[in-house]
Amino acid sequence: MNNSINITEIMSGIKLAAKDIPDFEDVPYTRNAGSAVPENPDDAISEMRSYCYIHSYRQIHGKKIKVFLKKAVRKIIKFYTEPIVDEQNDFNASAEAAVTSLRNTQKKLIKRIEKLEAENNRLIKDLYGE
Repeated sequence: MNNSINITEIMSGIKLAAKDIPDFEDVPYTRNAGSAVPENPDDAISEMRSYCYIHSYRQIHGKKIKVFLKKAVRKIIKFYTEPIVDEQNDFNASAEAAVTSLRNTQKKLIKRIEKLEAENNRLIKDLYGE
């Protein structure tokens, strides 16, 4: 049994697998098909909640050697990507909480404005007898 490791073969496999990985600049951002930005703020916040948590990985497809190499690279850089993803998730949760708080404050202010407008209309009616 030959236990020698062929570094050249491994490196050529990594180079082949790396060719399939696009640069960030080459990947356009598109929303999911059929999804539009909801006009109702409450619906927009609900959608925001559904995208709040992101994963540090995605399913890898392809030939066995490419999958193996991509998984190996993923494990090697996990120490670098995991903290970034965790920080992004923390930020997303904070942003969602802030937007929810702002929406709740907006609802309170809308109710207060409606109450003040009703009171203002009543006072005008009392004053002018209309």
